[in-house]
Amino acid sequence: MKYVHIAGTNGKGSAAEYIYQIISAAGETCGLFTSPHLVSPTERFRANGRQISTEELDALLEEVERRKLAVNGSLFAAYTAAALLWFERLGLRYAVLETGLGGRLDPTNVVTPEISVLTAIGYDHMGLLGDTIEKIASEKAGIIKPGVPVISARQLPEAERVIRETCEQKGCALSFADDVTVVDASLSGQTFESGGQRYRIRGIGETQPEIAALAALAARKMGFGEDAIREGLARAVLPCRTQYIPGAPDMLLDGAHNGPAVAALCRTLDRYFADRNKVLLFACMQDKDYADMAAQLAPCFDRVFVTNVDPVRGAPAGKLAELFGLHIACSIEDDPQLACEAAAEAARIADGLLVVCGSFYLAGLVLRLTGEPPG
Repeated sequence: MKYVHIAGTNGKGSAAEYIYQIISAAGETCGLFTSPHLVSPTERFRANGRQISTEELDALLEEVERRKLAVNGSLFAAYTAAALLWFERLGLRYAVLETGLGGRLDPTNVVTPEISVLTAIGYDHMGLLGDTIEKIASEKAGIIKPGVPVISARQLPEAERVIRETCEQKGCALSFADDVTVVDASLSGQTFESGGQRYRIRGIGETQPEIAALAALAARKMGFGEDAIREGLARAVLPCRTQYIPGAPDMLLDGAHNGPAVAALCRTLDRYFADRNKVLLFACMQDKDYADMAAQLAPCFDRVFVTNVDPVRGAPAGKLAELFGLHIACSIEDDPQLACEAAAEAARIADGLLVVCGSFYLAGLVLRLTGEPPG
């Protein structure tokens, strides 16, 4: 089996989806393992256009535990082992794997891939990965294997230096994603040019063309043709990655949970919704820099609701309200479902846009409440 291994801070899931769709469009059998899930853990496991069933996943996890196949005792390690076992038994030719956290010590790092892909690297999970871009980049670059080609997004200078040095030490050919020119952008998607080609994607997020260009370059380096690349990019669906859902109220669901992702979301709001009344529903985990996110988000909104999606790991709603309250009127509701209902009602009354961000789990909860499928 030929693996595509993806690490980075932001855009991993999108890059994985794009590459999976390109390989599938080329007529090859392919699996996809991503994280986190939005509604059900089965979303993390896909192959040949279908999602694993609950029964299949339960059976695989039981086997992983019985045979002690996971590299450590974490649930993510068990999921990783289950995915690799499932892909092997399906006899797939390709599998796309997204790291869970970091790279060097990630459970997915047991494979030797056909190609390694690095999305944009920034500050996140600093308690585990390090407090400088160099340290974080070093952990992410841990997926690089001797002699395996590396495709990278455009990086901060500190991260680029680490990637170049790692590739030189390990004898890896390194290519950076081509520049992108957006030709057209609307709520139905974007058209962009990169590498001398023109592509269409459904995603409206400000960073999606760059991520798609990265996926296109990786596919090209693997020998896939432009027809497959164009078709794969065009049909990729990215739930809760700046996902616009028209309705009453209109909603924008985004998993942005760190400073760079929030900055990109704010630019997307300026592009498409500058003149609209906007209501924010926000929650995040306590290991995030939520002071920075609150400061960036507050000026974009007319009203904010905060909640907590995880009683153990979640940032306290009271603390979030205190930070947002420095800039804008903010309401607290600890129950996320009630918070969603209150925020949606406020957006309806104002004939505005409801924006949900800070946590993929919060975005997934709202997606489930809307009845929209996660993919």
